[in-house]
Amino acid sequence: MQTYMENAYGKRTTDAFAWTLNISTSVAIVMANKQLMGTAGHGFVFATTLCGLHFACTSGIRFLDGKNENNRADGSAMMVPPREIFLFVVVAIASIVALNFSLMLNTIGFYQVCKLAQIPTMCLLEAIFLGRQFGRKTIQAILIVLVGVGVATVSDMEMNFAGTVAALIGVSCTSAQQIAVSYLQKKHSVSSNFLLAKTSPYMAAAMLGLGPFLDRIVVNEWVTEYEWTEGAVVFLAASCALAVLVNISSFMCIGRFSAVSFQVIGHVKTVLVFFFGFVCFSAPITHRNILGCSLAVMGMIYYSRVQLAEKAQAASRGGALGEKA
Repeated sequence: MQTYMENAYGKRTTDAFAWTLNISTSVAIVMANKQLMGTAGHGFVFATTLCGLHFACTSGIRFLDGKNENNRADGSAMMVPPREIFLFVVVAIASIVALNFSLMLNTIGFYQVCKLAQIPTMCLLEAIFLGRQFGRKTIQAILIVLVGVGVATVSDMEMNFAGTVAALIGVSCTSAQQIAVSYLQKKHSVSSNFLLAKTSPYMAAAMLGLGPFLDRIVVNEWVTEYEWTEGAVVFLAASCALAVLVNISSFMCIGRFSAVSFQVIGHVKTVLVFFFGFVCFSAPITHRNILGCSLAVMGMIYYSRVQLAEKAQAASRGGALGEKA
């Protein structure tokens, strides 16, 4: 009994660490990127190339892992088939490219709506392909979060054909990619760091190869034409370092929980971005922002309570079955 309690305590501690690391670094990288990419900052507007640099730095994680980290508890080597790695990378690249084009072709309001659509899309994909069922209270909590974030972030909204297609591809691929992060870890019994180390070098090569050309289309300028300053280099280094931590903690969180939970609880980042934007950059906050963020936080708390209750019920059912056996 004591060992079980110690294991449960250790798991809760690791879960809390993973969420704290992901939320704090995700907010920090937004702040760093505002300085790096913003017109009031250093104007490095090459988003796809920046993603490639992020994955290039993240690919170094394979050198940080010890040799034993690639082995399971039973001593067998971790492995994910190359075909599944290839499909994962293709979907992830399509996600990044489509989201960048969606941001270019759509208004901020429509782009935010599409980001909100990721949660119901994930629920639909998990229900169809993984047979997952969502309880009434879980759906209620998700709806509260979506309404809150929508109220806080969505303002103007205009649609066009090309932008809508890019948004649909971006939402679908992003949802599929995050589900795959959890699915591959569980299917092949591999760690989050192992999966990240296996996929990030291919992501880096593809993004750095495609990035300059895609950025040229989006911003009508080559990345080689950018005039570097000492401040830009500092914020680029900060952005890349934070991206490594964001990627590590994201794979960890999705693997330990689910893609849906990662998206729902992850909306606390939106609330914190508003807060730190106001504190650090004097960004205006309206009553609508405050109302929406408050509603989103209530939804996240409700969702967390529902998930804990469902896990407790599942554990009690498992214990009852064990006693009957």
